[in-house]
Amino acid sequence: MTDEEKAMAQEMRDQGMFYREIGEALGFSWCAIRYNIDPTARQQGLDYRKENEVKIRERGADHYKANKEKMDRKSAEYYQAHKEKRNRDGAEYRKLHEASIKQYQLEYRQEHKAEARQNNIDYYQAHKQEIAKYVKDHSSEYAAHSAKRRALIAGSITGATASSLAEIKEIYRCAKEDSKVRCYLCGELISIGHRQVDHIVPISKGGAHCPSNLAIACDECNLRKSDKMPEEIGILI
Repeated sequence: MTDEEKAMAQEMRDQGMFYREIGEALGFSWCAIRYNIDPTARQQGLDYRKENEVKIRERGADHYKANKEKMDRKSAEYYQAHKEKRNRDGAEYRKLHEASIKQYQLEYRQEHKAEARQNNIDYYQAHKQEIAKYVKDHSSEYAAHSAKRRALIAGSITGATASSLAEIKEIYRCAKEDSKVRCYLCGELISIGHRQVDHIVPISKGGAHCPSNLAIACDECNLRKSDKMPEEIGILI
């Protein structure tokens, strides 16, 4: 409800009209009217949802299951009709709650890591041909990216000391052979075959191919990090 509609509803209520009558006049349910003009209604609703959380969730799931097709269609229609506003509201919400969203995502990934990895495997198996076709169709782009990356790494190595090169070699050996290695991003132990050496500050953004800028990550975290800077994913260096 807009502020103007709330003011109108309050005026009708002050005149002695019932919530249902006000709702019919303004085109809202009586619950919406009460929720917006009764200061105690919102807290009562929060208390009720807290006390009946499981029951409400189960009831919602049952309702969705019984009306899935209709609800999905209405949701898609609503999204298309309000796409710009929803995207704008979503962007503003993410900006305001950036820290809590990152923490939630980190905790969720840690709790569902095995499930996410299996989902990735299943997706690859189900879409193997499409993925292979995409890679083939964009082979020139992949080749250009790889060439640029090799050139940047070569430039970083030029002039490196023997000690530095030995440290780099040891990091790669550790990732390939050591029995216990933890991901520097999520802190979980990584099994052999799922380890990747990551440039903490991406090579593409000026990071050097040197020991202090190399760390071992699990394949899932490294894929998600991509070419983000440390501060973009909450890493302090």
